[in-house]
Amino acid sequence: MSNSPKAQPYQVLAHTDNVLIVQTNAGTLLTTPADSTFDKTADNTTGEEPNQSNSFGQFNLGLHVNDDSTQVLHNRAVLLQLLNEYLITHESEPEHTHEHQHENGKVAAVEAIYWLNQIHSNQVIRVDANDQKALHKLSLTPPSADALVTVAPHQALAVMTADCVPIVVYDPNSQQVAAIHAGWQGLANGVIFETYHELNKIKGTVTGDKPLQAWIGACISQSCYEVSNDVVNKLLLGCENAGMNRQDIEQQIVGKHEDSNKAWLDLPKLAQLQLNQLGIEVVAPHAESSPLDALSETKGSLALACSYGDNSYYSYRRKTHLAEKNTGRMALLIVKLN
Repeated sequence: MSNSPKAQPYQVLAHTDNVLIVQTNAGTLLTTPADSTFDKTADNTTGEEPNQSNSFGQFNLGLHVNDDSTQVLHNRAVLLQLLNEYLITHESEPEHTHEHQHENGKVAAVEAIYWLNQIHSNQVIRVDANDQKALHKLSLTPPSADALVTVAPHQALAVMTADCVPIVVYDPNSQQVAAIHAGWQGLANGVIFETYHELNKIKGTVTGDKPLQAWIGACISQSCYEVSNDVVNKLLLGCENAGMNRQDIEQQIVGKHEDSNKAWLDLPKLAQLQLNQLGIEVVAPHAESSPLDALSETKGSLALACSYGDNSYYSYRRKTHLAEKNTGRMALLIVKLN
C-alpha cells in the first residue's frame, strides 16, 4: 500500500448555505502493526522496551503532545488558510453563489479558529462576537473545557481527538453552532446535554420547529475499543441520570468480551443515542472516500471513520499498542458562514 500523503490534510463532511464542516487527518498514512492479527487488547505492560518513535504525521494540530510547537502552530495557520481557500474555490458553485459574500462582493473569510484545552469534562465555553474579552482570552490562552458554542459568523470552532468522539452541531432555529469533544468521561458527565443547555440560552432553539443537526467525525469503533466494566457502569449511570433507559442503552453499546471484567464499547453509538435523546438528528457525513476504507470498522455507524482502523487518522490506542511515545491530534471543525 502506498505511503504517499493525501492531496489535502482534510475532508469536507458538509457544506451548506449556513455551515462548513471539516475533518482533518494526519496528512499521510501512519504506522500500523504489520501483523494483521495484531492483538488489539495488548496493554504493553510486560516490561518491553518502548518504541522511541512518534506518530505526528504531517498535520498534527495538538500543542500538548510533545511535538515541535512551531510546526504545530504553522499547521494551525495552514488550516485557517485552507478553509478560506476552500470557500473561495467553491464560491462559484450554483448552490453557494452570493450567500457567503460581503457587500463588496468578496467571500467572507473565516476570521479565526478557536481551540480548547480539553480536560474530559462537561464544561462549555461560549464565543460571541460582541464579547471582546472572551475572544481575547480564547485567542491567547485557550480555556479548559470540552465544548464551544457561538452565534457569531465567520468563526471556526475546533475540537481535537485521537479516538474520542468529535461532534459538531448546527441549530437552524437560533443559527448557533457548537463543537463537542466527547471522550467516555465527557459522555458519562453529560457534555452533550450541557452543550444543548447552553444552546437553549438563546431564544429559538426550544421553540423552533426545525430539528438540530449533528455530525460525528472520525473516532474509535466498538471492535477496537476495549474498556473495563467500571467504565461501562459509569457511562450507564450517566445515561440513567440523563433520563435514558439503562438496559436499553447497555444492549446497544456494550459488546460481550471473553474477559468477564471487560467489554467492547461503542462510543460513537452512545454519542448518537444521547444526541437523539435531545431530538438532535445525526447526519451521515458526506466526505470523499478514505484510501483505507477496507480497514474502517464503522459500518452501521454514523461516524466518519474508525480512527484506530484507518491509519490516515491519529489514534491514541493504536499508539499505545505500538508502544510509541506520542501521537498527534486531528480536529473536527464547524464554521458558521453567515
